[in-house]
Amino acid sequence: MNELASALRAAYEDAGYVYPAYRDRCFADAPESALSLLSDSFPRNLPDEAFAGLLDGEIENVVLLVVDGFGLDQWTRLRSELRLLEAFESDGTVTPLTSTYPSETAAAITTLHTGLLPVEHGLLGWNQYLDSIDESIQTLPYSLQDGTPVRDEYPLANPRELFDGDAIYGDAKGQGIDTHVTQPQHIAGSISSELTTAGAETHGYWNVADMAVTLREVVANGDEPTHVTAYVPNVDSISHVTGTETARYDAQVRMVTDAIRTGFLEDLDPDTAERTAFLVTADHGHTNVDQSDAVDLSVPAVQDCLEVDDGGEAIPPQGGPRNVQFHVADGRVGTLLEYLEEKAGEDVLLFTETEYRERGLFGSNHAEPGETFDSRAPDLLGVHRESPMWHEADDKIGVHGGMTPAEMIVPFAAARASDLQN
Repeated sequence: MNELASALRAAYEDAGYVYPAYRDRCFADAPESALSLLSDSFPRNLPDEAFAGLLDGEIENVVLLVVDGFGLDQWTRLRSELRLLEAFESDGTVTPLTSTYPSETAAAITTLHTGLLPVEHGLLGWNQYLDSIDESIQTLPYSLQDGTPVRDEYPLANPRELFDGDAIYGDAKGQGIDTHVTQPQHIAGSISSELTTAGAETHGYWNVADMAVTLREVVANGDEPTHVTAYVPNVDSISHVTGTETARYDAQVRMVTDAIRTGFLEDLDPDTAERTAFLVTADHGHTNVDQSDAVDLSVPAVQDCLEVDDGGEAIPPQGGPRNVQFHVADGRVGTLLEYLEEKAGEDVLLFTETEYRERGLFGSNHAEPGETFDSRAPDLLGVHRESPMWHEADDKIGVHGGMTPAEMIVPFAAARASDLQN
């Protein structure tokens, strides 16, 4: 796998920044590629070698486990210590993929459930400005910046404006595939989750052990063919607090992998396990930062360049601290760009709208931009090499959204469940 990772970086890395490998080796291609194991109506854009051992012989169940934030760097560091990872390495296939851009949960998880590139669905980060309410919101919780649910403050707000397109599960159902999604209980009932998982049977869980048993029961008792998307946020959560190289981080990953191994794999009927493809990937990785080095975007030199809302207040940068999307007042893009170059120098990558569209950063080289993307497309995009850039103080240690190899390169592990039971 080290050679594959080096080849991926050679093909998609430029000056230390990794660009998305859309329609080649990208997380964005995992949803439909996974479903292609059950129906030829779905394209397999990931290479066949990523599914070695699964293309010969019957597959009637597919489990796609997404461990939020578990990048390839950390998989590689821990693979010899954790039995599940070691089993994938010895008895399955592990292929490196890139994340989407941004390497951020809100954008990537919307891609996971729709099969659409960010340029198609238009949900471009955790923070997004909604013209309809003239405010910046947190997208996946569908809340205002202070945590108030959008509908509490704006009862007529339509959550369908979060993104374009529909969940992939309706198409799967049309091909006779029984689709399921497992998520933490507090996520499973959220407004955004109801939109992204429409057409699938949703199973909320209380902890990872509960989820693992649910996976086993769904696969064992479901009508075949069966597809399950399982989402685990725990590793991402601990990464933000401790970074990715601490005992607490390692303990969290061990808890997740041990629960999957003992609750799902070990007790799965051998015949069912033989017909079950188990796929594990991540939406992004993390890089560790020192928040004292953050670039402050609350200063007048930045704020005076921003577009203003209906009340005359500057629209804050959108996206996130590693994926900074500026909506800029007419004629001020050059001024803002010059300031950021002076402040961050060679440590920041800046794109005008023309430049990031031409580079296909959000996927425009492979798909037509949707209306929501066009309406939200920033005038200027900033990606710092190492540090955050934001307009508010933060205390996260592990962060993501940017284009470093640690953030952008993730594992894609594939095996028959039966090969992982030993």
